Amino acid sequence: MIKKKLAKMLTTCLMYVFIIGTASMTVHAESVRETEPNNTMETAETIMANHETAAQAVSGSRPSQHVVTGSTSNTDEDWFKVYLSAGTQYVTCNDDPFEFEVYDPNGSLVLDEIYTKIGFGSTAYPFVASTDGFYYVKIKGITSSSSDYILLVGGPTYSVASCKVEMPTVNMANGSDSSSSIDLRFEDALPEDAVVYMLSMSGIRTTAVDSISVRNLSSNNTVNLSTYTWDKSGLVSLNMPLKGRWSITYGYSKDISFTPTISLYYAYPVTSTYVEDDVVIIQ
Repeated sequence: MIKKKLAKMLTTCLMYVFIIGTASMTVHAESVRETEPNNTMETAETIMANHETAAQAVSGSRPSQHVVTGSTSNTDEDWFKVYLSAGTQYVTCNDDPFEFEVYDPNGSLVLDEIYTKIGFGSTAYPFVASTDGFYYVKIKGITSSSSDYILLVGGPTYSVASCKVEMPTVNMANGSDSSSSIDLRFEDALPEDAVVYMLSMSGIRTTAVDSISVRNLSSNNTVNLSTYTWDKSGLVSLNMPLKGRWSITYGYSKDISFTPTISLYYAYPVTSTYVEDDVVIIQ
């Protein structure tokens, strides 16, 4: 069950930096400013589809993140043209409120939404691209005053967050290793499709155990934590799903009892308004 949740909105950045995670980092991404004339479908400005990955969010370098910025009002339409592959795609919005429409290669309307900013977060609107081809996005302000917008079209953007799991007491005795497990598959507070990039254990004295290994049963990957510090980074390439089953094995060192906490740091696709960070779960 969830003990507490410390809500933390995704960080909103201006112009050349769209979204960063919970830690400060430099983000290298392509950012383009809309240019006139682009007031009709026929004069739509061609932009790149977003193709960033979880690994890019972790590294802080996002060469595949493609951001569009601009200004609009209720008397100004900005049109964009983007090549998308068939499948689920997203319009990810930030900054001031605006309305937008998405049209397929045949000119048929596939998405019509009004983005209203909530807190500091971004909002992603999914739609299904029925076929490969050029799709058109129309942006229009909702007031007579000029307002700024930020958006990405294509795959989702990624951010980072963490959660802590407080586990039952572990009793080491008789020269035998001990183990415990956690199951995060049904934790609603955690985002879907998140992958873990770092693990750390606390609540364990430096010399209480000889080793700690953590296995993600969903991906069948095992990670050996660094001795004494009981942590491990650089895990994003293993694609270990956060919302999976985990098994922790403690190598015997001496007879001792401790109550461990495991922290899981993860990257996740932004497909909703925000994700709560630093969630604490009791198992």
